[in-house]
Amino acid sequence: MGMGLRWDVRRYDVLDSTNLEARRLLARGAREGLVVTAAHQTAGRGRMDRSWLDRPGKSLLASLVFRKKDPFAVAALVAVSVRAAVRSLGGEGPLCKWPNDLVYGKRKVGGLLAESFRHQGTDFLIVGLGLNVGYLPEELNFFARLPPTSLLIEEGKSWSAEEILHALLCELEGRIREGLRDSMEEYQTNMAYRGYWVVVENYVIKGPAGEGREEQESSLARDGTRLEGILAGVDESGNLLLEVGKNTISVVAGDLSPLHGK
Repeated sequence: MGMGLRWDVRRYDVLDSTNLEARRLLARGAREGLVVTAAHQTAGRGRMDRSWLDRPGKSLLASLVFRKKDPFAVAALVAVSVRAAVRSLGGEGPLCKWPNDLVYGKRKVGGLLAESFRHQGTDFLIVGLGLNVGYLPEELNFFARLPPTSLLIEEGKSWSAEEILHALLCELEGRIREGLRDSMEEYQTNMAYRGYWVVVENYVIKGPAGEGREEQESSLARDGTRLEGILAGVDESGNLLLEVGKNTISVVAGDLSPLHGK
């Protein structure tokens, strides 16, 4: 990513997946700055290949293409830009839920999916975004790990997906000039549940951050089913930092939820 990134926006009524279409367009010569958006997806996907469902015209469904950088840092850049876009239109904006969701409290309004793609020696990163924009409560009868919500429900404002996309691209332009480090700091500031008790299920950890260097380097990732602690933030690699007793655990992957009653 560099100065003067130009957006090449391709709009569709229906696609199987905006990420898949971005791959097809890159294979035909599209470049960094490609934006694929659709009013409806028939085969949308989220993290861990989970389905992403939508009703036509109710969501911002878009995939943005960048030159290959750290996937978490670029996804964080997009996440904070979505929040800033909503705020620029007069809303409060969602918070960033690790690793790839946008939430209002315990309610999920959007999600991100970053995927690598290589074509003719050039490495790209495709960041897919699904954001619930105009849903009424009765229209959100999808099964989900977190209760779904929409910008209309949370903000009480009737924005179009095109308005959100335009604001998002404007916010991205400024943050790209400032660099990924500033966006990571902004992500830390706007993390959901930071300082609160959370539970991480189906987790993978590398080991307590307080271990000595030799132990830290030799420790193998450990899989588990449930881990509770206080959310302290993320490290520079995008791993979740969880305070468990006197140790700070670095969590590489997992499903995060707020834990009440602690």
